[in-house]
Amino acid sequence: MPPSRTPPKSPSALEFQERDRFDMDYGTNTTTPLAMSAFPDIPNVAHGKPYMASWTSEIERSFELLHASLGPRMPLYSFVDIGCGKGKVPIVWRLCGKKAGIHQRIVGLDYHRPFIDIARHNHQKVFGNEGEFVDTDACAFDYSRLGNGLIAYLYNPFDNVILDKTLTRLRRIPCIIVYNIPVHAEVLPAHGFELIHERRGVNQNQETKIYSNHRRPA
Repeated sequence: MPPSRTPPKSPSALEFQERDRFDMDYGTNTTTPLAMSAFPDIPNVAHGKPYMASWTSEIERSFELLHASLGPRMPLYSFVDIGCGKGKVPIVWRLCGKKAGIHQRIVGLDYHRPFIDIARHNHQKVFGNEGEFVDTDACAFDYSRLGNGLIAYLYNPFDNVILDKTLTRLRRIPCIIVYNIPVHAEVLPAHGFELIHERRGVNQNQETKIYSNHRRPA
């Protein structure tokens, strides 16, 4: 499938529309970035990436595409944001699901406990409950706990070392991976994932690749 392209906007307008406006609309705290130097000394932190929030439109477009593709099978897949940070992706995904009348299990994972606390608070602001956020390392988590079909969202959360280890845990589960800013995309084919969609824009935050291992939930 040929890549789709997003019409260009000025960087400042894009930043406001895609990050700041979300927090202004919902009273959440997802926008402020965090450099790696501010992270504590936790396992695998050297393989992580600085915190920034995924752009709202990229989350929404990914939901819409998979909803159109999966149709009534969409609720059979649990959704997991690997490296969820302050919880924006799970919140936007749930908002999209509510609008479409779809109920999915939605989980956020992060190895930085303060992010988990902020994500729960943000979810409480929007939905009146803390949601499901887990303080864990992505390459140590048992993804089979989430069911027999997954949609996994990656906003360039870590390097190829951790991605490789994480995919080893995902490869035996029917899985679709939404990879935003796909810096280490070359790792996925070795684990049986095939590219099924890609799109690009004028900014790296508008580049997303979607992969599948072609196995469906029972």
